[in-house]
Amino acid sequence: MDLVTPEKVALRAGVPAPLEADDRAAIEEAIEDALDEAAAHLGRSPLPETFTQRGAVPDGRGGWLLDHDPVIEVLSATAELHPVTREATGSYTIVYRAGLDPETDRRYGRVLRRFVTAAAAANPVVRRIAQAKGTRIITRVNVEGQGVDYETGQVAAGSGVAGAPPTLADLDAWVAHTVYQAPGRAPHPIETGAAWL
Repeated sequence: MDLVTPEKVALRAGVPAPLEADDRAAIEEAIEDALDEAAAHLGRSPLPETFTQRGAVPDGRGGWLLDHDPVIEVLSATAELHPVTREATGSYTIVYRAGLDPETDRRYGRVLRRFVTAAAAANPVVRRIAQAKGTRIITRVNVEGQGVDYETGQVAAGSGVAGAPPTLADLDAWVAHTVYQAPGRAPHPIETGAAWL
């Protein structure tokens, strides 16, 4: 699955088509950087991954107790055997695909595609390629020794104005929230000296 193609990024950045091999490689790297940035913000991969989990047990409702969610599909379930007796242990080795899926969640797919395209097009390497190919990005004005550089037609990211580039905040609805509780029994309030409520 190609979430974002180098051609789409090139079109947005103003790089003329067809792409040369070096330009394509640089744009593909910018797309990977944008996906990595999204993964860091989301706390998980922005695209589905394949996992292998040993020792999985049925959940009693026709499914499995698996470590990663949401589960997209179970690819295989192999019964585990005791190493000595070769009898079934009741546990299974499950190979499955799980995670955020831009193909099945159309809203997420649109937001992720828009962010990755904009972030890759704004990558400094891609901007330099566009400028080297003749796309005018920087305008310089100098008056009496004082100068200013600015980009024409660029709306501030996250400003809410039509055409403004997306930000990582657009992906907030899909951020993984991690909750951790130490294993074992929590101490009784009388053991800690904490006040009873």
